[in-house]
Amino acid sequence: MKLDPLKGLEALERLDLRKCTTVGSIVLAMNQCSFGARMLGEAAVKIHGWIQQGKRIRVVYDGKPLLDLFEMMRRRGWVHDVVRSDEIRTSDPSGFEHLVVGRYSESADEDIHRLAGAIAINKEELSRPGQVRDGFFPDAVFADPTFIVPVLYLAMAEWIDGRPATMEDLFRELVKFPSGQSIVAGAATLHQMVADTECMVFLTLSGAMTIAKMGLVICDMVDLGMVQVISSTGALMAHGLIEGVGLRHYKHNPAHPDTFLAEHKLNRVTDTLEPEENFSHIEEIVDKVLSSFNGNEPISPSMFHDAIGEHLAKHFPNDRGILKSTFEKQVPVLCPAFVDSEIGNDLFVHNARRKEERRPPLIVWPEIDSALLIQKMTGTRRAGIFSIGGGVPRNNTQNVAPLIEIANERLGLDMPTRMFSYGCRIAPDAMHHGHLSGCTYSENGSWRKMDLQHGHFAEIRADATQVWPFIVRYVMDRIESEEL
Repeated sequence: MKLDPLKGLEALERLDLRKCTTVGSIVLAMNQCSFGARMLGEAAVKIHGWIQQGKRIRVVYDGKPLLDLFEMMRRRGWVHDVVRSDEIRTSDPSGFEHLVVGRYSESADEDIHRLAGAIAINKEELSRPGQVRDGFFPDAVFADPTFIVPVLYLAMAEWIDGRPATMEDLFRELVKFPSGQSIVAGAATLHQMVADTECMVFLTLSGAMTIAKMGLVICDMVDLGMVQVISSTGALMAHGLIEGVGLRHYKHNPAHPDTFLAEHKLNRVTDTLEPEENFSHIEEIVDKVLSSFNGNEPISPSMFHDAIGEHLAKHFPNDRGILKSTFEKQVPVLCPAFVDSEIGNDLFVHNARRKEERRPPLIVWPEIDSALLIQKMTGTRRAGIFSIGGGVPRNNTQNVAPLIEIANERLGLDMPTRMFSYGCRIAPDAMHHGHLSGCTYSENGSWRKMDLQHGHFAEIRADATQVWPFIVRYVMDRIESEEL
């Protein structure tokens, strides 16, 4: 009898902001997502379970900023008391569930590590030895506590009291803390560029955001006119195509080693599984679309994505997908590293078949999209950029400003020069690592990519899967209120 490797695995769900309109509903949906979003969702569900069961929750916290919030939680009966990490040694941990928040002294490590089942919330990735493993990180939320704890507080209040917590409610709490202020500023900046009728918004995407189940967040940004151009990694669009035709991703079971996954063709992306058979399904779609091009002239990644979107609109009219939305809203999807994906693999195989059939190979020429990028940038009075992570999509999009400058100088052209007037980026990277994700807008200004003197820019150091849905939901709320 053949073993079904998917048996017992939990299918994940895309976070749908059309259904998730409150803090509590978004956090609950995160429980079925991936990466940092799942960390937050699972921790929230567990804490809520403790409260419902009447468990005594002890908060271990050496800081100050969150003390007032914890006191509010104590008065509501959710938290029993708050102690410092150095008090754990002299107290009896039995009879308590523990929430360990923020940094703590190294001298308290041994005492913290004996708190079995404790939830850790910190940005330093502190946890019990063996608690976090490759592809499995239970009872931990690695993010700034001054962002996570206000979110948890409002989610608990919503779930327990039944009073919906809006994005305005959340932002009123977040603005009390520096990390929260950057999130509020980011939401305001995105709304500014969206509301500016003379601004074209460029969305750049990197990281496995569709594996993270953020695909419908992208759809909503497109469908509501928040973005006019997208630049993405190839892998992100490939995984998005998979979920756009109704195929599923699954939660990784840590009992299955990667050798088991390889044997059963279950490809792991951090804590999420992509069955290999998904790629076989979309290869049929990709091959049909590639076959529609005669090969006599090169195509660009955006032309390919547009053709895929047209196919989805025709054959999958009832399914929501990124490329279906971009086709319908005429938003080009650029992919400057097109071959770095499963779709790139499909292109290689497709051209091998063309060769066998003595047909001309299909050439994907990225410079076509470079010209498109210049056309979009010079055709708008102002431009805004909203970036998830960094990588080639962000760099290629920002590079359009110096590209115009260089082309004018070296080719004697007279194109109007442009810099970005708005910018918001969400990425956890620090600038000193040298990653493009951590590159500041100030640094971009030195390259004459950003108009630092007159522009509006916000930088959020956080896991996008935890922050991005709240920001987009906030802008959705603003758009809805302005239309009334």
